Amino acid sequence: MRSRFSLIKASTVGVLLVPAFAFAQGPVSQVGIKGSYNEYSYDSDISQIDDSKERLPTVGAFYNYGNKLTSQGGFIYQAGIEANYGEKDDNELRDARGEIDLGLRAPLDNNLYADFIVGGGYDWSRFEPDAGNGLETRTTNKSPFAKLGLGLTHQGQSMTTRFEAGTRYSLDAETKLRVENVGSETLDMKDKANPYAELTFLWNQREGALPVSASLYYERTNYELADADQLTANTKLQSDEVGLKLGMMF
Repeated sequence: MRSRFSLIKASTVGVLLVPAFAFAQGPVSQVGIKGSYNEYSYDSDISQIDDSKERLPTVGAFYNYGNKLTSQGGFIYQAGIEANYGEKDDNELRDARGEIDLGLRAPLDNNLYADFIVGGGYDWSRFEPDAGNGLETRTTNKSPFAKLGLGLTHQGQSMTTRFEAGTRYSLDAETKLRVENVGSETLDMKDKANPYAELTFLWNQREGALPVSASLYYERTNYELADADQLTANTKLQSDEVGLKLGMMF
């Protein structure tokens, strides 16, 4: 009788636990496309590019893996890569990023959570603007970075809404500026704080449905040389990017 009772009890517990495991929110893969609008502003002692602004749209793709959008509390993480390309008139942009986020999700209410994020990654970009007067200019930037962010996540029955804001702090970055008929230099850049913000919506989280996501984001990246000589003295570049990401999860 005791063995039979134990078997019934174990079976009952197993049945009760099946739905919990079936609907558990674990790590997922997220893949999608993105589009953005970028404005680049130069400030330089080189008169041909001083106070110039270049605007161009970009398109790209991204892939993420982790539980930052699906976890219901505790340890959260996400690893991701993305790449973009933009061209307008004679302005051309290529950039790529790899990034890892680690953090904790703490409950504030039944469906509302606070996120604390740290992370790091690597940025690469190449911008070739049309500076006018037939002057060809190319700026290539390489930058490891550390990341600190705060987030709020609300998980409803059919939709998750998440907002995150913070900064990516460039570390030991370098830039190469090439100006046609003038020359080129590769120099260290100052460590700079680069703010970002992102609002994400995730739909179709019920079992058997294909989850889809949409994100609106803003990023500012500041480039300033640590040491400069005659060619790049007081040359600064600022990038403002506003974009949209559309993805699906599996």
